[in-house]
Amino acid sequence: MVNEEASIPVESNAEVTIRALVLGALLAFFLNLACPYTVLVLQNAGLTSDYITAGAMMVFILLVGLVNPLLKVVRRSWALRTSELVVIYAMMIVASAIPTWGLVTNLFHILTRPFYYATPENRWVDLVQPLIPAWLAPRDPEVARFFYEGLPDGVGIPWGAWLVPLLAWGSAMLAVYLLMIATMVIFRRPWVEQERLVFPLAQLPLEMLRGNDEGIFPLIFRNPLMWVGFSLPFAIQMLDGLNHYFFFVPEIRLLFDPLLLFRDSVRLNIFVNFAIIGVTYFLNLNVAFSVWFFHLLSRFQTGLFNIIGFQIKGHNEALTGSSVALSHQGMGAMLVLVVAIVWTARDHLRRVCRAAFMRDGGVVDGDGDEILSYRAAVWLWIGCAAYFFGWLLFSGAPPLAAAVFCFGAFAIFLAIARVIAQGGVGFTSSTMLPQPFTVYTLGTEMIGWKGLASISLSYSWAAEMRTSVMASAANALKLAHNNRANHRRLFWGLLIAVVVGLIGASWITLYLNYTHGGINLRQFGVPSLAYRFLEDKINNPIGWEHIRPRLFFTAVGAALMGGLIYMQHHFLWWPLHYIGLPVSDSWVMGVAWFSVFLGWILKAVIFKFAGTRGYVTYKPLFVGLIAGQLMGGAVWMVVDFFLGEMGNVVFVGVR
Repeated sequence: MVNEEASIPVESNAEVTIRALVLGALLAFFLNLACPYTVLVLQNAGLTSDYITAGAMMVFILLVGLVNPLLKVVRRSWALRTSELVVIYAMMIVASAIPTWGLVTNLFHILTRPFYYATPENRWVDLVQPLIPAWLAPRDPEVARFFYEGLPDGVGIPWGAWLVPLLAWGSAMLAVYLLMIATMVIFRRPWVEQERLVFPLAQLPLEMLRGNDEGIFPLIFRNPLMWVGFSLPFAIQMLDGLNHYFFFVPEIRLLFDPLLLFRDSVRLNIFVNFAIIGVTYFLNLNVAFSVWFFHLLSRFQTGLFNIIGFQIKGHNEALTGSSVALSHQGMGAMLVLVVAIVWTARDHLRRVCRAAFMRDGGVVDGDGDEILSYRAAVWLWIGCAAYFFGWLLFSGAPPLAAAVFCFGAFAIFLAIARVIAQGGVGFTSSTMLPQPFTVYTLGTEMIGWKGLASISLSYSWAAEMRTSVMASAANALKLAHNNRANHRRLFWGLLIAVVVGLIGASWITLYLNYTHGGINLRQFGVPSLAYRFLEDKINNPIGWEHIRPRLFFTAVGAALMGGLIYMQHHFLWWPLHYIGLPVSDSWVMGVAWFSVFLGWILKAVIFKFAGTRGYVTYKPLFVGLIAGQLMGGAVWMVVDFFLGEMGNVVFVGVR
């Protein structure tokens, strides 16, 4: 793989300026207003639903390719320097993990659902409502009714009823997000400098910034290949959007009928997404191969189990793998991946701990180039973990259940962040969630009904796993390192992005639901899944007979992952990379795998016939594929906004 960092231009005196922080905060706030509006009201493609952070990339492309060149023409001193653009982009991608699928939209529906949808038949008044503490959700039925049906004339939004829940959830999520950022500060050096992970999702902004300080336009905008790549997906997006308005305009379908295998018991989705193809180009060939190969292997395993009639007692949980066995197998692989991450960085982690806990620890290995000192990062991590753990206890979770849940959630988020940094196609998720992981580790009796309700509420931020602050922070720190924007002030920029994101997304989501009526807006599936999970576990207790076979497949996944890691590290000829296994059976990968395959085969052909020079030459083409896919969607979102059109779904992601 070509060393990407060798040719990245950096500034000799780069810094994190106040104007970059202000503009980053404004754009982060804008994204957290715009994204809920486009999803809830316009009901089109999600801008913040995946790790590719489509909304942030759209704004960044316009900023770098249009706004900044205009500023250079008007007055050079007004133009943003490369380090400033990095800060702005870092703040936007971190803030993108908060609205819609990341937290806020799910959260408000989860908090109001048991008070609006309670009926004599489901007995939620007796079974569910008493399990939710008053400080976590408004208990007035009118607050929930107006949320779904809209406010009567002359009645204002009940901000007073939401004040305590907003403060409670805001403080908890702020602690979780700061813990994630601190984790990435601690692991930045092993991932970026020692292991030199590729960070595929950072490659588009890196290419966009190349030559930004040397001319009116960055180099990528002066390359004809970029515009060739841009034009194909952009033209297709234009036709698809026009088809929504004018039936006689042909639609180009890129989502084909699935292949049905193993007596029609397994679906193999065929979906072409140019952004995924473009990002895949920046992966190592063995990583890209493993991503799609392990997905097909997981489909084969599921089909084989279906054919022979193999079943495990109980049912598979929503948003996990395609079967009980594959879901827990993926979790076992993730746990081993986390162990491998810690083991590989063990020497660095020892130095970090020495800096944090020893008086003479001082600056260890130059932690002056981190956005937080190691001492501050470790103590921030400990403080945030302790606060959130205590928060879970007060919300009703027993200590052991809270500990297992926190461990499972942290392991999944860390493993996903590693997958994104090393093999990130931008569209992936976990095969296991921390809620069922907790239940199938301890059983329902040890958790109790209040504990089940507590972890069910966490479906708001730890369910679909299609975006996270941790993965965004990892990409942000990679960009900051490459462009010397890793100033301590950047930490405060990321904190500001989280705070304005929480405030902006919460305000617009409540405003839209109370003014339009939640039942008239786009409905999300996660809130219903949260209470389906709670009801199921109350009515169908989980015991050892459910746990034992699941632990077996967790061990199988762990053994497979361990074997793959060993082979990868000890045999140069070994073709399979372990990073594809943990997410191979996720439902998101089920949609993205074919585009990964196309990206892999295109890169393989280029390497075969043109070598390393060909790889460098054709990079702008694949950057253009990403930009064209995203900007095509952006055009229709703006058009739909001004025309008030709903349901014009032009794909920028997997749905």
